[in-house]
Amino acid sequence: MPASTVLGSHICVSDLTRRRFVVGSAAFSGLFAAGCARSAGTEGDASGMRTVTTSLGTYDIPVTPKRVVAIDSRLDLEPAVAMGLPVIAYSFDAAEPWVPADPTAQVFEAPVNVEAILALEPDLIICTDIGEASDMWPLQQLSQTAPVLPMDFTRPWRENIDQLASWLDRTENPEVRQVIGAYEDKAAGLKERHARSLASKQIALLNYVNQKVNGVNRKGISTQVAEDLGVQLQWPVEGQKEISTENLVTSLDSADGMIVTTAPGVDPVTDDRAMWNRIRAVQGDNVVYTGGNINYGSVYTAMRTLDYFDDLFTRLEN
Repeated sequence: MPASTVLGSHICVSDLTRRRFVVGSAAFSGLFAAGCARSAGTEGDASGMRTVTTSLGTYDIPVTPKRVVAIDSRLDLEPAVAMGLPVIAYSFDAAEPWVPADPTAQVFEAPVNVEAILALEPDLIICTDIGEASDMWPLQQLSQTAPVLPMDFTRPWRENIDQLASWLDRTENPEVRQVIGAYEDKAAGLKERHARSLASKQIALLNYVNQKVNGVNRKGISTQVAEDLGVQLQWPVEGQKEISTENLVTSLDSADGMIVTTAPGVDPVTDDRAMWNRIRAVQGDNVVYTGGNINYGSVYTAMRTLDYFDDLFTRLEN
């Protein structure tokens, strides 16, 4: 399957396979109350193991893992860090600066070398499950190395944290409660602070890569956060389609503000000053450029996205 040129969808498998940057509200208690039949687990036994059922079958995992490998630095690493798991290695790319990953953790290139993972002697592996065989996320091969907990990339970030906590019997873990609570408190404050703008302003979410402008997937992290806030989103194109140069200005004319996902150091204005500066939101300086990937991730990327929305609405109100 050819890799897409769009900057990271939360759903598109072809986007997930890109090697580098084009990478990709229920209350907390309600999330864990929801439950899921396939996530059933038993109490830990005397040997410190716990039986769980996942898409890979029914098997034992350690109750308190000591050496955890997260295969994907976006979809697997963030939930693991939120759980307070001791992650010794991960792959794909270095974690985004807003993710509090252990700086001593080893970072492997993708696709990951299963033998290299074996050499680390992990006692638990967390790996994205895209629903089919993949060199990027080799679930079956990894399961011969250590127990694997699969993260369903089609699920919202909250549900994946819910699922992981259920498997690990950490639904009441204070670290988990703290990180989710911090997100919810921050979102509530933003909604109160910018209530008028949230109700009246139209916001466009875009990806900018290789001097091309694309829409975003409607199930990505930025869109999930927008839904939590009640943002009025303007969709210039269907999904992640490219916005042609000739349609760029007219398709974004109704957007009062924009959040544009870019790679670090990328400036669309510098790349294409004549066209970009004709966009209404750009002319009003009502654009936030991320300088990092907010299409993929979990709670930490969601927290960072709240900052971008806060910045944008502050601009719109000044």
